[in-house]
Amino acid sequence: MKKTVVLSFLMMLILSSCSKDQYGNTDISSSLHTVTWTFEDPSYTTTISVPAITQDVLDNGAYMVYMSNNNGGWVALPCTLPMDVTYASTYTPVFFLGGVKIWQTDTDLLTLDPGAKEFKVVVLTQKQMEAHPDLVLTDYSSVEKEFNL
Repeated sequence: MKKTVVLSFLMMLILSSCSKDQYGNTDISSSLHTVTWTFEDPSYTTTISVPAITQDVLDNGAYMVYMSNNNGGWVALPCTLPMDVTYASTYTPVFFLGGVKIWQTDTDLLTLDPGAKEFKVVVLTQKQMEAHPDLVLTDYSSVEKEFNL
């Protein structure tokens, strides 16, 4: 009886000390953000807090931002979206410890507020990068399928 209690206690201690994210994996983080923008001439910017972007991830892992195409799909950033033959909007992410800042600039430098946009931020540790060496990070469908996001 005493062995069972001790063993149960040890199992509970081990299981409760494991930290997993919503996907049951401590090496992957995915978060969804609907943003608003601030004008910083000649661009609009938004900053997203992403605590999963640690120094170790910055140095050894991978991190991506995908923007909703409002049609059920996702576009990897950075990207330039043509509006017509002479005009386009560019979305550029800049990653830093604990977050990402996204810049939106139009080719005519007369940038209009892009309005509410939805972004997904995916963060992978070095362990996951090594376990999935052929993963194409710019293809959200592949990332989503590979990690069941």
